[in-house]
Amino acid sequence: MALLNYYAQIFKTLHIVIDARYEERSTRGLRRFEGMQMDPDEYVTKPIEPALLVLQIQRLLEAVTRAIRVLVIDDHTMVRAGICALLALQKDMEVVGEAVDGQDAIEKVLRLSPDVALMDIVMPNLSGIEATKRISRDCPQTKVLILTQYDEEENMIVAKQSGAFGFIPKKAASSDLITGVRFVNQGKYFPPSFAEIVIK
Repeated sequence: MALLNYYAQIFKTLHIVIDARYEERSTRGLRRFEGMQMDPDEYVTKPIEPALLVLQIQRLLEAVTRAIRVLVIDDHTMVRAGICALLALQKDMEVVGEAVDGQDAIEKVLRLSPDVALMDIVMPNLSGIEATKRISRDCPQTKVLILTQYDEEENMIVAKQSGAFGFIPKKAASSDLITGVRFVNQGKYFPPSFAEIVIK
């Protein structure tokens, strides 16, 4: 029953806009940009082929029910353990591995193909910034979210230049980490202000 309720909650979150025929939009429907402003998971117009709509819904359900695969990278064992414990409480996340430095992170990203790599900056052997550059270049399907105690603005700029999708100070991890993982997994910058950083 609990599993059924879980899937019912997921299904409620799907947002599909079904618009009028193109030639009827001026009187009965939306202009496309208006439909997209509703931030739908899918935007379709009539006439609708029921079989195709079912396939679209199945694809959307698979996307929202698949666990986000996370690799946790930090050189401190206690920090990694705390992060892993927090992620383990989320129904939509799975920790697929841990890495102790940037070089270890690169090797594990290549082997495990995580969706999100939670990356510390200052680590031995290879820094998180260098690892982020290589992961962003060689494994673009893995989105890097920087999690660091060094939250100066210059570090944010360098992180974005390196290809990171997000930047969270460790002092804000308890409130922002879960949301940040979900954002970067969707290819969105986190926090939204991170998107506004201009790379020169």
